[in-house]
Amino acid sequence: METDYRAYTLDDLARNERFRQWVILRDPSAERFWLAWLAQNPDKADTVQVARAFLLALEEEDTALPASTLAQITDDIVQVDTGRVIAFWRTAAFRVAASVLLLLGIGFTAYKAINQPDRQVQSRLRQINPALVDNAVKRVNTSNEVQSVRLEDGSVVELYPNSSLQYPIHFTATNREVYLRGKAFFSISRNPRKPFWVYTNTLSTQVLGTSFMVSAFTDSVQAKVEVRSGRVLVYRMGDVEKARQNQLNERVGVILTPNQQVAYAQTDGRLVKTVVTQPAVLRQSQSNAFVFDETPIADVFALIEKTYGLTILYDAANMSQCYLSANLTDESLFDKLALVCKITRSSYELVDGQIVIHSVGCGAN
Repeated sequence: METDYRAYTLDDLARNERFRQWVILRDPSAERFWLAWLAQNPDKADTVQVARAFLLALEEEDTALPASTLAQITDDIVQVDTGRVIAFWRTAAFRVAASVLLLLGIGFTAYKAINQPDRQVQSRLRQINPALVDNAVKRVNTSNEVQSVRLEDGSVVELYPNSSLQYPIHFTATNREVYLRGKAFFSISRNPRKPFWVYTNTLSTQVLGTSFMVSAFTDSVQAKVEVRSGRVLVYRMGDVEKARQNQLNERVGVILTPNQQVAYAQTDGRLVKTVVTQPAVLRQSQSNAFVFDETPIADVFALIEKTYGLTILYDAANMSQCYLSANLTDESLFDKLALVCKITRSSYELVDGQIVIHSVGCGAN
């Protein structure tokens, strides 16, 4: 006989093994079951979310609280008429999880920072897509390890500690949209007809299929997007909202390619594009490719561009007499550039996600 989960109370859900496998053990099959169940029973979403918050607060396989204590806590939030559900996070539901966290020594402040949705933000998200708020799934990482979240389209999100991801149970026919607080690495399943959007308090990132990191903690003065592969478009959140409200196709944003990043500073509200701190090798070369012997500088720069996917701007005519003899095999990108510039009497700077070389030339003085 199939279990009637609609009749389950918060207490029942918190103690149910299948439910605990989803929330605490992150079991994929259990997650598929409960997401499908929520899709068929959207009116039970608030009850499920409160039960999830309760277990996430405990974050352990066996509830440490005695039955009498658990019953007392849950009684505080179920004293309503049959068929009604308390608005999630607005009344006693918030106090329940907070009480549990206090018992565990985590504290109300930390819980509020991670779990209490900002009403203004939720209102903004509802204007973008009501499914981001109504009956949405929220994953909160209160552990000390990165947690993997697999979305229905096959995309995988590596959610970092003290971060949360909010997303619809089912994506719409035209867009895949999620909301992030904190830090996460996204590996997006490619679908040109269905762009993937990541929203934060300050940034909106649009992709078709790629991998990238987003860091946007609420208490940080700076939000950042770093691209590992593919290409992403980054906008200020306010610009996206205005464009959608006014049905505008033109938006002011920044295009990022691999090894590029953009930072949004809260102080001046600008998007600043540059190179990531540790550029990764995007295309492997032969083992001795970076061993140069009187190699024209143009060939050196061409190899660096191909290896790291970054554009190098320089005066080809001015550096036509520059040649390089050096072994740069084990050097990082920035160490390579420093050595090249030292040998060729040049300097470099990073401008708009590109490498700009300044040189006096290598000819006779």
